[in-house]
Amino acid sequence: MLKPVVIGVIDTGVDAGASVFEEHGVRGIGIRRVGNRYEYDSDFHDLGGHGTAMAARIQAFCETAQIYAVRIAQREGCGVAVKVQAQAMAMGIEWCVEHGIRIVNVSYNIAEAPSGGCLVRACREAHDNGTIIVAAYRKDEERCVYPAGFGTVIGVRRRDDLQPGQVAVFSEENHDLFAFGTSNSIACAQVSAMVGRIHTVDDRYGLEEVFAFFREVAVP
Repeated sequence: MLKPVVIGVIDTGVDAGASVFEEHGVRGIGIRRVGNRYEYDSDFHDLGGHGTAMAARIQAFCETAQIYAVRIAQREGCGVAVKVQAQAMAMGIEWCVEHGIRIVNVSYNIAEAPSGGCLVRACREAHDNGTIIVAAYRKDEERCVYPAGFGTVIGVRRRDDLQPGQVAVFSEENHDLFAFGTSNSIACAQVSAMVGRIHTVDDRYGLEEVFAFFREVAVP
């Protein structure tokens, strides 16, 4: 019997009423900006649709997954700001680690992350606690973005010739993969679901063990 797995989705929020989540439901939190700081909030409803799409992708390919939404998108006047600061992303990762969530999908990225900053610390702490972060690179860009660019994170890019369930190794040293998807975000969610499926069999696997498995099954 497959084990249930918990997967955090750090994104724009999740619409818990979507039919794909009927069996397991969705739990979560929001992170809200108050002046120059951020605080946790109980509202994780999706502000843009992106987070629901990522969570639905994960749920469809890892049926036993329990989704925990962590909304980091912000309301700004009559609109929604999807560009976030490292502090909000780091807080989302920290919340997942504190609550024992072993797999975290981050389809967001930022261009700069100081070596001693809060985001690199949060990702290192997650790794050290056995939490696997799967993060997307930026669309149509080759430059490094974060947290995907950290060696403590599985970074993901899409590749057109791959099929669902297939991966290829982009960088062994940095734990980066190519995966199936119409975007880097979808490819990232696909890999998170695959990590979830691995954990349904053996949830003791950390980043190195999971990446070793992907390396074994990777296509050229």
